[in-house]
Amino acid sequence: MGSGLKRSLWGWILACCWTIGQCAFGQSSLASRLLVVYTANDADSVAVANHYRSARGVPAANMCAITLPLPGATQLAEADYVTYVKTPVRNCLTSVGAQNILYIVLAYLRPVEINSAANFVYGFDSFLADIWDQYTTRHMNPPSITHGYYGDSQSQGNVFAPFQSLADFRASGQSQLIYSVWRLDGATAAIAAGEVDSVLAAEAAGGSPLSQISGSPGNACVDQRSVPTGIPDSGYTTADWDLFRAAQFLQTANNLNVVVDMLGTSFGVAPSPSCLNTSLYVGWYTYGTYNDGFSWNRGSIGWDLDSGALFDPRQGTWWGTGALSRGISVTSGAITEPFLGGLPRPAVMRNLLEGANVGDAFLRNTRWLKWRIMNVGDPLYRPFPGGVAPFNAPLRLKSLSFYQGQVYFRQFLGGSSIAAAISLDAPAPANGLTVNLTADNATVALPASVTIPAGQTSVAFYLASSIVTAPTDVQVTASAGTFSATNTVSLIPLLIGPAFPLNPLQNGVASEAKGGTTVAALMTLNASAPLGGITVQISSDQPDIAAVPNSITVPAGLSQVAFMIPTTAVTANSPVTFTSTYAGKTNKISLILTP
Repeated sequence: MGSGLKRSLWGWILACCWTIGQCAFGQSSLASRLLVVYTANDADSVAVANHYRSARGVPAANMCAITLPLPGATQLAEADYVTYVKTPVRNCLTSVGAQNILYIVLAYLRPVEINSAANFVYGFDSFLADIWDQYTTRHMNPPSITHGYYGDSQSQGNVFAPFQSLADFRASGQSQLIYSVWRLDGATAAIAAGEVDSVLAAEAAGGSPLSQISGSPGNACVDQRSVPTGIPDSGYTTADWDLFRAAQFLQTANNLNVVVDMLGTSFGVAPSPSCLNTSLYVGWYTYGTYNDGFSWNRGSIGWDLDSGALFDPRQGTWWGTGALSRGISVTSGAITEPFLGGLPRPAVMRNLLEGANVGDAFLRNTRWLKWRIMNVGDPLYRPFPGGVAPFNAPLRLKSLSFYQGQVYFRQFLGGSSIAAAISLDAPAPANGLTVNLTADNATVALPASVTIPAGQTSVAFYLASSIVTAPTDVQVTASAGTFSATNTVSLIPLLIGPAFPLNPLQNGVASEAKGGTTVAALMTLNASAPLGGITVQISSDQPDIAAVPNSITVPAGLSQVAFMIPTTAVTANSPVTFTSTYAGKTNKISLILTP
């Protein structure tokens, strides 16, 4: 890096320290909190690692060399991951101080997948993020617990967690020692090195926040399916609400030119326009295809909400692969099906506008680690140092939020009490503000109105829900004069039913077991059993070859209990269906006994 560029970078670091409130947020000091991992027996990996070290001023002690048996292989067996990656990288972290490191950068390094002993694919990078196994040892399909740094958002209700840097999260004494893991990658080593050069050039450009991304006026593009009016924030429509809010963030920010496409096709595919002179992009969804409807500026950031955007960053027709080949600087995506809840949420845009670097913004908005997401680019890159007005100061929102009893994706057990809160963007008037409440489904009972006291900006209250036998979405609306906010309560039954953890359902095909063996099973709930426990009725439609007890009791405080199913030998494939029932909810699952 030339001395002029160094002075330019140092100048804006000093200039933004007073705005952020801590110079530890500056990139110079963060370089010492970064570990660069590279493959010693791959010349391209070594070259990219050295380029990044020089560009960012990474201390020599923070360079971690590993040796892989097949450095070009896309997949690594889990046992080999432990031997060739986990153990040596842990040693590197220990050497420089595991608590000191916030970011891990993989320098043009293969593989991209870990194949577990159960033949289940995980993201290599995502496994490294929880290398100390403090968040979880592994997920089954799908994950059910979020990592500690994740900041949940309720987009329909306009509720967003206050941004916290990963450094502050670590300093606060949080128990989970996790890392934001990134890689420099693409079709060639030159593309990988160019990802660093482009963000350095963007940082050095100066001028308005947008020019710090592009060096010239550029576009922020959002590909929505629709304006989600009247649609619950649940399931796939969660993405619609997330994208809608992301577009609002960008449209609210000063000096950004925003292009929103809702024509049902992707940018660059008629009748949709192209997103030229592209600085920022998020959209949904072009699985397996990169449409060349973008022209990426230096320092550009973008990702597609699809199931395989980074199946392989070096080859193929995948969205992320195409974007990297055509000059995007930062992207993120799935290596294989992550479920919608596993993708980085578009609230990333809000954190970037608040002044976050990409390493913090993407980790803050990705629910699960040890899963299937890959981030490509330089985690230290901050496109908007100091933030963009009005996001560079505390911003009050009109919102309706739901908490308590959360199980998964803000789902609540039917029959539970749900905490709610209404927030205003200004204090209530002298006589207070009475807010009327309505629900579009009688499974939720709520007060007719609540009052926000004079001078206050919020009020808390409770909703009562009924037991349900199937997932049920209820939209609750709070209104008073010009104030209006709606949010979704998603109710679910307590019972999931039996599962076969040692032989899980694969691609919709029933589990199999050999007749004459004893099959391990779990009676599973969506949450912990209440005080006194619950009794689930269970039956088999073929009790002569696979018998079960009449009922299974799940003790209070547990969400699953193991039981055994003895079977008899069979001479041909024999399907057995087990039926479980509790509180009106019925579940069926099949097991095929084989000779």
